[in-house]
Amino acid sequence: MKRLSYFSFTLLGLIALSCNKTLEKRPLAQIDVSSAFVTQDDANRAVTAAYNPLAGNNWCCTFFQPGYMHWVLGNVASDDTEKGGESGSDQLYAQQVQLFNIPADNDATRFAWSTEYIGIRRSNIVLDNIPGITMNEDLKKRFLAEAKFLRAWYYMNLVKTFGDVPLILSSKQDDYNIARTPKQQIYAQIIKDLTEAESVLPERSAYAAADHGRVTKGAAQAYLGKTYLYIKDYAKAEEWFAKVLPPPVGSSSQYALDPDYMGMFLRGNGSTTGEMSKEHIFQVKFLNDAGASPANNNNIGTTFGSRARNGWGFNLPTQDFVAAFEPGDPRLWHTVYKNGDVMPDGETANVGNSTTGYLTKKYFVPRFEFINGSVQAGRDDIYMRVGKAMLWYAEAANENGNTVGALKALNEIRRRAREAGVNVPAIVLPPITETNKDALRAIIWREQRVEFGQEYERFFELVRQGRVGTVLRAYAAKYNTAKGQGFRDGINEIFPIPQSELNLSKGTVTQNPGF
Repeated sequence: MKRLSYFSFTLLGLIALSCNKTLEKRPLAQIDVSSAFVTQDDANRAVTAAYNPLAGNNWCCTFFQPGYMHWVLGNVASDDTEKGGESGSDQLYAQQVQLFNIPADNDATRFAWSTEYIGIRRSNIVLDNIPGITMNEDLKKRFLAEAKFLRAWYYMNLVKTFGDVPLILSSKQDDYNIARTPKQQIYAQIIKDLTEAESVLPERSAYAAADHGRVTKGAAQAYLGKTYLYIKDYAKAEEWFAKVLPPPVGSSSQYALDPDYMGMFLRGNGSTTGEMSKEHIFQVKFLNDAGASPANNNNIGTTFGSRARNGWGFNLPTQDFVAAFEPGDPRLWHTVYKNGDVMPDGETANVGNSTTGYLTKKYFVPRFEFINGSVQAGRDDIYMRVGKAMLWYAEAANENGNTVGALKALNEIRRRAREAGVNVPAIVLPPITETNKDALRAIIWREQRVEFGQEYERFFELVRQGRVGTVLRAYAAKYNTAKGQGFRDGINEIFPIPQSELNLSKGTVTQNPGF
């Protein structure tokens, strides 16, 4: 036994020595910064990596890529959708958000924080390292401008979700002891990045087809407008939105209202503009089209799809959302569907176990979009389009006293909506003539709700407008539901900082009040 013990300890000692020597060696397969950023191709790969965290809105279960779940934080938190799924415990993180009973370890907020900071770090890597690469100078400038836009996008998601957050502008950050920066400074950095990006980025028409989906000058202009709207600088918001809008509101030739309202959300049937619509200003591009393998890297169609059609049945439009549409508005049945509706592929709708009786049509996957027989279409996520920019312009113009401009933009949206229907009478969605600022503001807000309903804006819009608590508690009372009832003014306008981040910072990052 002594000999065996001696042999065992000697062997363990040799293993430990061997492990120590091995662990102290420089990993042969690791690429360090000095060798990772040498060529133009290296620069392109780094920029592409900075785009990657834009995906992840489709996350539902642990086997999909986690990300910023816009559908939970923008839709389910609002009065526009119920969570859905099999039961209240199906994807508990979304149920917690719906009821505003949100712990600091909620998955939706945890992934929102981590994913956006991954995007920020990758953007910072581009900005820190590409300047030193010998390559085409014009392309270098464009790559840097793309990274600035992306960093601004990620920070805008963070600041509207969490309020004050750490401002990190270098990839050399290697610790977690960074205090939160006041949100005013975050917005100032967003504006700086977007302004610098806008001065360099190409117009939409200047990109080759292979580069479709890269950020454009128009995208930077539109998000500058949105940023100024969020900080209530209405003069700047009106100015920047006008730059990206087509006539008769603006002067841009790069974009247009799509006459096919439903068609601009589709892909692959050959009769609509779909993903290539001139209405789209910024979208997250998914390249896995028909014949590709694996079949899909955007699962949002399955997440929102009917359980009667192999979907999961989340994000159920509410009756309150349906009731917000004026009688005969064609956008209603372009946005939601119910049992018995004829869908874009000619099939008859079955909403499965939807407790509201509705599902979201903008993300319905028609049969002609199936990839290798799968409902998981490689459809793009559309985040900024002319319809949104035009109504945000209308709001800003109204606040600035430019009633004529506000009405022009508002009525363009209503005209398109009316004409997007089939045999819609002229009395449907008549032009608005209201000139009282307060009354017109309320009309514009309702138009925003129905025009870009289910497109991940509603909760943050209500926060921005300063009426989120009033609206959600009224919803709870009207429908006798717990949804919205627990909203606390001054607390639930933002979400809790993830507990994991508080732990990593060892107390440097503080929690939002009330959590």
